[in-house]
Amino acid sequence: MNLKKITQWILPNEIDFFGNLLNQSKEIEQILAELNRFYSDETSTNPGHLLELINQAKSNHSKYLKELNSTFIIPVDREALSRAFSQLYWIVLSVKHLIVEIDTYKIYHLNEYHHIFRLLEQGLSELTNGFEKLREKNYLSVKHNIENVIHLDNKLIKAYSVSLSKLFHDEKFPKILMQKEILFQLREISKQIHICANLLEDIIFKVN
Repeated sequence: MNLKKITQWILPNEIDFFGNLLNQSKEIEQILAELNRFYSDETSTNPGHLLELINQAKSNHSKYLKELNSTFIIPVDREALSRAFSQLYWIVLSVKHLIVEIDTYKIYHLNEYHHIFRLLEQGLSELTNGFEKLREKNYLSVKHNIENVIHLDNKLIKAYSVSLSKLFHDEKFPKILMQKEILFQLREISKQIHICANLLEDIIFKVN
């Protein structure tokens, strides 16, 4: 047995946890892009591809947590990483909750909320860039990405309020209630992205 094989046997492999966070965030970027495309442009009412992406994200989330719980060499405390992985998955769960609401109400075409969908995509893109800068140890740039996530969340809340105000002027009360719930779930996705940015900031404080 050569020295390289002996070293691999004795020393545990070091897993790129920051890379895993980045990959998980990229998966959610894909989910949000598909969410926007499906409910803004698609004529079908079957979100099968979206649900496949969500199931894959669930599987990968479990894999990342399993690796975290079985590894001794980690770049920051285990709880901080676990919270970040779980919070990223909460974004996915919030998307799934939105799909359930939409399917229940049979309101599949949401072109009027395209601006809100786009803000969600932009917020997640900033979050992904933050995880990428974390992996590169470019901590100062991460803070800029975090600030952008918060700014986009504020913009989404404003867009949410404007859309809600328009709904309240509609005479069809059942429509108001259903659309209000859809808007609430969209705002919830943004909230989960914001919380994840806060956890990213916490990691930055611990490693920097």
